[in-house]
Amino acid sequence: MTSRLSYGMMVLALAGAISGAAAQVGGSGQSQATNPAIQLDASQRAAIVTAVRDARIPPPINSFSLSVGAPVPRSIELYALPIAALSQAPEARNLRYTMVQNQVVLVDPINMRVVEVIRAAQ
Repeated sequence: MTSRLSYGMMVLALAGAISGAAAQVGGSGQSQATNPAIQLDASQRAAIVTAVRDARIPPPINSFSLSVGAPVPRSIELYALPIAALSQAPEARNLRYTMVQNQVVLVDPINMRVVEVIRAAQ
């Protein structure tokens, strides 16, 4: 009888842990903590644009919605921000980027969502 009681308590504890973890996950199955809010000032945006322009990455073959929060197709190749950009905007260190239509698109690589769109001057 004691072993059944112990087994029952373990099952209840495990079920409680699972339901607690599920409560922390958003509807898409991604943790809400992976959707960073980033606040960049004009000088940080300019530093990112300059560093990315100097990196000269190839543009993606497919385009996608350039609005904050929009999903980014997994087929889009993302790049780490150059050191020159991160020295001015260290809060962007966990983000990746791509260039679309002459705009720097910062992406959260965990949930593949657009975090910021910075228009690059011609």
